[in-house]
Amino acid sequence: MDGIVLEPGEGESLFGGRIVLKATFPQLCITESFFPDARDGAGPHIHHHHADSFFIVAGGFAVLVHDREHVLDPGACVCAPPEVVHGFRTTSASRFLNFHTPDGGFADNLRARNRGEEGGFDSVDVEPGSGREPTDAVLLAPREGELLTGPHRVATIKVAREEIAMIEFELEPGFEGPDPHAHDDHIDSFYVLDGEVTFLMDGETVQLGAGSFVAAPLGVEHAFSNPGPGRARVLNIHAPSVGFHDRLRDFRT
Repeated sequence: MDGIVLEPGEGESLFGGRIVLKATFPQLCITESFFPDARDGAGPHIHHHHADSFFIVAGGFAVLVHDREHVLDPGACVCAPPEVVHGFRTTSASRFLNFHTPDGGFADNLRARNRGEEGGFDSVDVEPGSGREPTDAVLLAPREGELLTGPHRVATIKVAREEIAMIEFELEPGFEGPDPHAHDDHIDSFYVLDGEVTFLMDGETVQLGAGSFVAAPLGVEHAFSNPGPGRARVLNIHAPSVGFHDRLRDFRT
């Protein structure tokens, strides 16, 4: 399978472009949603077999976790583990990323609903406050998380679960990145938040700006760097983590 390289807004467009599928692997489904105003998203529900995570790129967003709603700013991050009640709505025009790990039938559900069919996936509507206690849920304000400093970069671990490792990298000019490599046990993907990042994907080098997305399926060689001249910020998602967040901690200097 080839690597995925998408410019801003590109992907499989659904619902008139309001939701764009960026990656649809069994291990990981990523959507980018564009809500033009304040509106309901999903009511209280749980997933039995997968985690549901969000990263707010722009605009106003409110998320229910267990029995409490939280209003979030751009740069905030949420992860609802299996059996934890959650739901969301937008409070203004908003753009956000949504990660289902593993996919749990979410991508096919969206496609079916886009065709006007009923759809269905690993999701059950429930009452707020039911389900598991949210002791291992993640709810982080912008810039919050586990900070790891390395040469020419700062890594902030947002989510560190077996289903998903989500890391926000701030890259200084001159960040050389890892050597070209491939994974045989997980998907490695990136969403550029600010600046420009240089990616090696399948033997080709591309420089991509904010809103761009790349993903390396199993066996696809890849790497990333920031030769400069400006700083860059990128969200890195490993699904499943297979211990990536622990290895990253070992790299701190």
